[in-house]
Amino acid sequence: MRESNEKMRQEFTANVSHELKTPLTSISGYAEMIETGLARPEDVASFGQKIHSEASRMLRLVNDIIQLSHLDASGSTHDTPVMEPVDLSVIARECAERLKVNARRAYVTLNFRGESAQVKGSPSLLEELCQNLCDNAIRYNRPGGRVLLETGRTREGHPYLSVQDNGIGIPDPKDRARIFERFYRVDKSRSKATGGTGLGLAIVKHIVAQHEAELKLESEPGQGTRITIVFENADKSDTIDH
Repeated sequence: MRESNEKMRQEFTANVSHELKTPLTSISGYAEMIETGLARPEDVASFGQKIHSEASRMLRLVNDIIQLSHLDASGSTHDTPVMEPVDLSVIARECAERLKVNARRAYVTLNFRGESAQVKGSPSLLEELCQNLCDNAIRYNRPGGRVLLETGRTREGHPYLSVQDNGIGIPDPKDRARIFERFYRVDKSRSKATGGTGLGLAIVKHIVAQHEAELKLESEPGQGTRITIVFENADKSDTIDH
């Protein structure tokens, strides 16, 4: 077990180094051309935009690494986040509103549908879970695509949150089994083009585990993907009456 954990740490360190080296090399190259006067005046604005883009990519990556380290630390010390009554429909509706601008930029329609679904959970972690799932569904969609964020209860009465898209789907079953691994990407070139860090779904997996929930993935090539989180710890003591 110790050797396995050490190997995972080494792989993670190597992946982080690679992911940071790529944008840093690009930033350094463009900055040097501007500094030494090799960049033509008409190219300076374009180079500045590329530097800004790569720096933003690095910032997203660092933020995701920090979040993962927090989740890892709490997991290794068996610290659980403070749980309180949370309505998944409120989390999901606010998430849909927050990401509508991003969806529009990608020419994707993002909608929320559902009903009140009470759970005991961490509001901040559930917000991050929802945002990462929606962000992923937008990135791996196509112009004119749709993303549906839904909450409700299963037939057995368990609260759930799901994100469904009609994007590219995941063709290979092996990829479906691995997409929640850190830095694993089904389409590396697409992920880089859309600014993905490769850590969003790994964070989702951690948050699901901390809430003792179940993660379900359904995907068809060319038809889209649906990820559903089913919660066992429904908040039965604080049901909202409408």
